[in-house]
Amino acid sequence: MKNKFVTRAIGRHLIDIPFEAITMESYKFDDVSIEIQPQVITHSDFERFMATRERELREAKHETRGIMLVDKVAHTNGSMTFVSWNKEFSERLYYLDTYFRVGTRTLKYSDTALPKNSKSVLTVRDEMAREWHEIPPGEIPTGIGFVAGDVILADGDFNPEHWQMLIKLNGKPDAWLKASAYAQWEPEPSLRDRAGGVVASLLTTVAGFERLRSRSRPVGPIEADEILLAGTQNGKRVYGFKWEAPGKAQSLAEPNLNLSLDVRESAYLTNAESFSSDEEALEIWDRVVESIRLRPGAV
Repeated sequence: MKNKFVTRAIGRHLIDIPFEAITMESYKFDDVSIEIQPQVITHSDFERFMATRERELREAKHETRGIMLVDKVAHTNGSMTFVSWNKEFSERLYYLDTYFRVGTRTLKYSDTALPKNSKSVLTVRDEMAREWHEIPPGEIPTGIGFVAGDVILADGDFNPEHWQMLIKLNGKPDAWLKASAYAQWEPEPSLRDRAGGVVASLLTTVAGFERLRSRSRPVGPIEADEILLAGTQNGKRVYGFKWEAPGKAQSLAEPNLNLSLDVRESAYLTNAESFSSDEEALEIWDRVVESIRLRPGAV
């Protein structure tokens, strides 16, 4: 294998990606987005950021309550929640705009709540403020928790958490890998059960398409399927690869897991910007698929 790979922690999993690949990641915990604020690093940065946010809410007008800001609530480690009205003309919902201070990192975690439920939501935010920890550079975290970038939330209770990683391969601007995981209340049918008819239709109606693989593809203890399609259109080789583990209901250890690889019609008219051959595409694909695993101790 010519490519060097590096192990990355995300959510409760580990995945190996090409060393020079660029990633774009997103995270949700309890169905609420975790947004890392890269511009807020030092304590002074954080204080200025909080002061600006508070001023914006105090200056914003509410039709019946005067201003949008309702309250501000301090949490552990300097973290803060601003409670405001969700809309300037309504008193139905609060917007709980929380900023967690985690070492040198700042995270935004914001959602709406009914005013009668806001106290319990703020209690959970206070617990979360105590559970966030920064991950030292170059380390793979140990112990229970959900990883978002270089911080980890040390929480092991079931919730509909989600992560996604878009992987841009170095020197291959026309090829994308996407990995994701979603802890679910109820699992869907398996990939091949859902896609069988679609795949058959595609193979019979799109000239030049072929099925490279359609099979069970377990990875260690993870039960999964893969369907790999390839075709040639106007001299260009295109790919649609998918691997999926359906997972189990209400399980952090066995969420729905997905990996896909795409090379489609684009501004690039040849394969010079993707893969030189099916063998090269399969080599990278197999290396990444085989690397997906639950981080030891994560659950």
